[in-house]
Amino acid sequence: MKLFIRCLSVFFFLLFTSVLAANDKKPLVIVMGADSYPYQFIGETGESEGLLVDLWRAWSQQVGEEVVFVARHWKEGLEQLDSGQASVHIGMAVTDKRLQRFDFATPISTVNTHLYLHKTLNKKHNIEELQPYHVGIVSGSSHEASLLALSPKLTFKYYKNRNALLQAALIGEVLVFAGMEGQIKSSKTSRQIAELFPNRSRLLIKQVGLSPAVKHGETQLLAKINSGFSLLDNARIREIEAHWLGIAQEQEGVRIAATLNIEPYVNLGVDGRPHGLYVDIWDLWSEKTGIPVSYATGDMNSSLDFVRKGKADVHIGYPESDALNTGLQRLQLLYQVKSRLFSVGAPIDTLSAINHTRIGAVPTAPYLDKLKQTFPEAELKLYDSVDAMIEAAQAGNISSFVASSAWTQHYLVQKGVGPDFYQFMDLEFNTDIFVLSQVGNSGLSKRIKQGFALISQEEFAEIEQKWVLDSNNRIYTDKVHLLEISEQDKAYLANMPPLKVGYLANWKPMEFTNQAGIFSGVNSELVELLQDKLAIEVEAVEYPNWQSLISALLKGEVELAGSVAKTQDRSRQLLFSEPYWPSPWALATGIDKESVFNIQQLSGQRVAIVEGYQLINELLGSEYGIELVLVADTEAGLKAVSDGLADAFIEKVINMAAQLKLQQVNQLKMSVLADFSEQHSHFGVHPDRARLVPLINQVLSGVNQPMRQDIYRNWVSKTAAEPSRVGYWACMIICVFLIIFVTLFIFVKFLLSKEVKKRKELEEKLLHLTNYDTLTLLPNRSLLDDRLEQAILLHARELGMFAVLFIDFSGVKSVNTELGHQVGDQLMKKLAQGLRQSVRRSDTVARFSSDEFVVILNRTKDLDIVCQVAETIISNLSKSFEIEQIDVNVITNIGIAMYPADGDVAVELLKTADELMSRAKKSGGNCYKSS
Repeated sequence: MKLFIRCLSVFFFLLFTSVLAANDKKPLVIVMGADSYPYQFIGETGESEGLLVDLWRAWSQQVGEEVVFVARHWKEGLEQLDSGQASVHIGMAVTDKRLQRFDFATPISTVNTHLYLHKTLNKKHNIEELQPYHVGIVSGSSHEASLLALSPKLTFKYYKNRNALLQAALIGEVLVFAGMEGQIKSSKTSRQIAELFPNRSRLLIKQVGLSPAVKHGETQLLAKINSGFSLLDNARIREIEAHWLGIAQEQEGVRIAATLNIEPYVNLGVDGRPHGLYVDIWDLWSEKTGIPVSYATGDMNSSLDFVRKGKADVHIGYPESDALNTGLQRLQLLYQVKSRLFSVGAPIDTLSAINHTRIGAVPTAPYLDKLKQTFPEAELKLYDSVDAMIEAAQAGNISSFVASSAWTQHYLVQKGVGPDFYQFMDLEFNTDIFVLSQVGNSGLSKRIKQGFALISQEEFAEIEQKWVLDSNNRIYTDKVHLLEISEQDKAYLANMPPLKVGYLANWKPMEFTNQAGIFSGVNSELVELLQDKLAIEVEAVEYPNWQSLISALLKGEVELAGSVAKTQDRSRQLLFSEPYWPSPWALATGIDKESVFNIQQLSGQRVAIVEGYQLINELLGSEYGIELVLVADTEAGLKAVSDGLADAFIEKVINMAAQLKLQQVNQLKMSVLADFSEQHSHFGVHPDRARLVPLINQVLSGVNQPMRQDIYRNWVSKTAAEPSRVGYWACMIICVFLIIFVTLFIFVKFLLSKEVKKRKELEEKLLHLTNYDTLTLLPNRSLLDDRLEQAILLHARELGMFAVLFIDFSGVKSVNTELGHQVGDQLMKKLAQGLRQSVRRSDTVARFSSDEFVVILNRTKDLDIVCQVAETIISNLSKSFEIEQIDVNVITNIGIAMYPADGDVAVELLKTADELMSRAKKSGGNCYKSS
């Protein structure tokens, strides 16, 4: 009994000590980054989140050891691991410098690192070209070592964390920054970064492994980490990756299921690839996110099955509704299709006229219930396709049918029965088109939505205008420039006194007083736009210099001023609109001086700048070592450099370019400063008019790139054309002497001039006959050869593409035979005129032979654009031509050859295009073929 009691005591003692030991066991402390989304970051609730965090949680469950995450900024995290306050770093790239401090486990994930380039640097294609620019990086990150290994001459700007780096990029502090591939947590910041630093311009640094790190000598811990991760199920790892990245890392982009034969939304092109509105939207999504996309095509049912069976990640766009539920998850509203009534033979006058008739529709239409409510007395007849409804309408089995307007219009034209059908515009049904996926993949859903959030309304509208030709069928047209003004704001604007706008008297072309004493320039046109859109009165107030203008704005003497730089000091006293005009800084130096691209190159030199510019405060820093020379205006700054009073002059690019063109200063040259090339102009607003700022931003958001280009051309050409008074009188004196000289010359040479004129006219006629066709006045074969050689040289130098279209008109010979050559000649003139009207003025149209023509399309970005031009030519020239009251028709056959894909010499390009034209001819004509 005593022995039993002793054994029992020993057992309980051992059990108690083991429990104590278990309770004394401390969790593994893992230090992680605080803002490296989506790999390691702090969520909105303050919890540690991310792909690496979830991998470590899976490791914790696998090995049965508790883990605790501690978030720190990057440099602080490394110091915590080094000092022993943390046992493990969650995962980072391995560098030589870090190997001296830590031991690393096997990588648990990988990530691509990139250099993100500002959109103004889109022509930079390698890292060596970025040496004039500072590269923004997070202090302590591996990017510095990786980039120096690739280009030792790069210079860097350091930031405490990723958020500080992104904010610096947004305000133009850096034009290049390094970062890992992934998403940005804030949708607003993500959209702004994607717009300024497009993914298509980024440069790959390298793919790096993310490896857990421990202090030197922690061999047992390192072995435990590697062992635990090696035991994780691959399916679980893929599930975590898909949750955070949207797709598993081993997967090559997003696979999209697409329904064919729904033009203009999706269909196969001549290149065998899907084309259309939906495809262009997804291609833009791919460009914005940097995620490649591929397409699996089929009919409506098979394309849905691709998604259900996992053969595709998403469906390109489907009319999902409560009545037409596929069982798949709606990820994103892609588009909205308008459907209308179509009738054959005669238009529909009123809805009541067809209320007692038979109306056709497709069973998958989500608007069937609304259609029945609209026509309660009508008989609804369902058909399996639009084609079947068209045939039923032609046979008289139905009076009308409802279908997608854009799709049906395209289909009717394709079948050649477009003029027989009429569309009723007063009744419209809208169908929502959704991106669909399997239920449950929240990571993919989030990635898809974030990508679409990066696409602006203007970009959607641009794609829509390309594919939806009838503006009545577009959904974005009215949304882009529509101002949303509340009733309260309307009342505020109506009762507001005239808005006082300050401007500079002589700051061409941005703003100035013209000869009539009126506020003029780029800013004046934008102020007029504000005046028109907001229905307000404006009072322009002139100021002689920047200092007096900014002082007046701060005091409230004026309430608005344009081209004001947004600085921290000014932001404390003024309000600012969104940026509305790019305003990079340029440098004027002597023509013999070395080109300057950043401020550091000016160290020890005298630099002129207009008094009152905000840049003065930045240039006063000792790190630049320059002597500032303050001048009154742009003209004075250029004169200071010309007269040797300054070594260089800093001014806005647009103002300096206009002034150089106006003064025709040959001894100076201009270069853009890389340090300050990404700055923008804002409207500065006095705080008393704070309520105006969001309304001003609404108006400015409608100023798109074509509008800016028109404004720029308008005012740059005007200011460049206005001579000074001294220049005017100098020109007048020169003109007088020239008139006297010319008069004497004409008098002396009068007898010889007639003979010279006749000989010159004869030479010109001979030259024209040598190079131009006498009938069509187009370039002939001789000039075509020269133009083609020039195009090859130009595009070889630019590494660009151009297209050669070989065009044959079948039926011209029969017109000559049956109707005579006079009719045939008039036909050729009309065909030549039609060709010229179908292409740009910069393109070449040449007559190759009697009924063959060649078109050179310069600087074509891709085959799609060329195919659109070919379609335009066929559409314009396949119609009947009325000649001497006779309708004449021809068949258009086109072969397309692309440089350099189809050849890099003229003979080869013409031969390929000719062969493809023959194929088009054999196919029945009125079509085009490409390789």
